[in-house]
Amino acid sequence: MELLVIPPFTDFTTEVVPPAGVEVVDLGALLVERLAEPARLRAAAEGLPDGPLTALFGRAAAAILEREAYDDAHLRAVGTALRLAGDPAVRLSIDDLELAEGSTQSSRDVLGAAARCRLFRPEVEIALEVARGRRAHVVVDGEQQLPAAFALVKALGAERVTLCGRLVAEQVAALRRVPELAGVEWLDWSPDRVIRRCWTAGHDAAVRWVTGADRPPVSGPWAGWLDVVRAGAFSREALARCRGLTITVTRIDFLAAATGLNGVTVNLRRLLAAIPAEVPVTCELAVGAPGMAAGVVGESLELLADGPGGVRPAGLRPYRMGIRTVWAGQSVRFPPRAGNDLARWIEFDAPETMRAREVTAMIRGWLDRLPGLPPGRLAACSVAGQALPVPACAWDPCAEVVAGAGPDGRGPGTFAVSLRSGRSFRLHQGLVSPVARLAADDPHALDGLTDGARERLTAELAEAGVLRGRG
Repeated sequence: MELLVIPPFTDFTTEVVPPAGVEVVDLGALLVERLAEPARLRAAAEGLPDGPLTALFGRAAAAILEREAYDDAHLRAVGTALRLAGDPAVRLSIDDLELAEGSTQSSRDVLGAAARCRLFRPEVEIALEVARGRRAHVVVDGEQQLPAAFALVKALGAERVTLCGRLVAEQVAALRRVPELAGVEWLDWSPDRVIRRCWTAGHDAAVRWVTGADRPPVSGPWAGWLDVVRAGAFSREALARCRGLTITVTRIDFLAAATGLNGVTVNLRRLLAAIPAEVPVTCELAVGAPGMAAGVVGESLELLADGPGGVRPAGLRPYRMGIRTVWAGQSVRFPPRAGNDLARWIEFDAPETMRAREVTAMIRGWLDRLPGLPPGRLAACSVAGQALPVPACAWDPCAEVVAGAGPDGRGPGTFAVSLRSGRSFRLHQGLVSPVARLAADDPHALDGLTDGARERLTAELAEAGVLRGRG
């Protein structure tokens, strides 16, 4: 093995640990760096069809990225850059990729997207230049990487590619049946990943990233995003070396019991007792699991909203039953849809189970009720500590003051824009200077306003989501 190629799109806050002497070409990192370059982002935002609103958010994200601070605001700015990266074949978010047509569970749809996608063509050209006739080991750990991986196979030539990685190991039988992959070699191996050092300030050693079916390393620090049942089975010694953990549950009950993605319930108190007190622990709720009625899920959300035992909410997502999942309770499973030859998830039915529209409505309704949710399912989010209390009228680092054409049809102006709330607020000309000073953390920024004007302004800014900790 001489060359390891990492296709887009994977968690850009992590990096692979290659074997000694192996050259790594991380196309995912190169693509994110290119799309999130501030000057390019500003230019790209101006030309997108959504017009003024898109341009405002692009300029705000570019300004935040220019700070070069590795924090929540930086992640949201990168997420904005990815969402604004228009392409005919794929739609990006900070932690996911969707096909414009079809599903990554269908090789036909993936091949179509690989042929049409323009976003990763520069990175494919880089891989061609670096390989120069050498065999490339292409690591595919997640389904989001499939379009780029298929494009790499075509560009490099199947006879010069070895496919490896977690997803390849899971779906090798199905992938072998894809005619366009004939001639590819297969390897049941995936490199370890660590969190990039810029996101683990204060840690002397590299922090191993553990997800899916991974296990913690035999020594040294690690962090993970894991099903609660899997994390609960780790030894106390391994948990003592944890530096950040996000657990996924389908139900939680007063921290005594948490139900995982397979319907098994574990003692959460034991898990928390084994992790050092200063280590951040967050909890993601998968909504819509078999037998989990809306009332049960609502009770779990109410509990999480209170942050019991120091466990903060990490977000909500629809429950998806893995094709190999054995659910501990009652359920009926349906065969994969015709054409889904790369199926990873399976449809199911069970008594007392929420319907899809209920799941969507509940997630939408709760997102605003859970403050401080991380921007995505990223390694950097799992090691981020609890945000410190902020004073009244504190400016949100995820907000910027930017000028440009307004989305309200009233012509150019200056706006306070929040990447966290997704809202913007047009500033009266006389308020531009004090609000800009407020954004620069000037404690006396609003001293020149009357009490009534100050109250109205802070209320409007808070409504737009650009202030935090308003008292």
